[in-house]
Amino acid sequence: MWSPGWPKKATPYGRARRSLVHERDIAEVAVRALVEDGHDGAKYLVTGPESLEHAELVRIIGEEAGVEVRWEELDPEVAREQLTTAWGNAAFVDARLRAWESFTREPEQVTDTVRQVLGRAPLDFRAWAREHAPAFR
Repeated sequence: MWSPGWPKKATPYGRARRSLVHERDIAEVAVRALVEDGHDGAKYLVTGPESLEHAELVRIIGEEAGVEVRWEELDPEVAREQLTTAWGNAAFVDARLRAWESFTREPEQVTDTVRQVLGRAPLDFRAWAREHAPAFR
């Protein structure tokens, strides 16, 4: 999946399922945990509301940005080279590739933390894509 700051065509594993979280949800949970009583010692795993394949995430970005995009599966070794060049940390790249590959077998976890802490549903990936659409044009 491509996003600003990433090399294009740098992610393999189009069937990897992710539960990406909107940054606003992270911020609001953090603020509540810092300013309200009852959060002492709490540990929160904040996720998005659904698990979507990488290829589906790309499709949604294209729809919301109004641009034609499609997933092209990239060989993991090619991705490793591109990401290591872009990120400069081969160990981190290897860890990301292992995680993405694992999400093809076992989707990334989805939690109800946002609902528990904020009393509302988490924002979905489509909302994030809509808000960030200009960056993909």
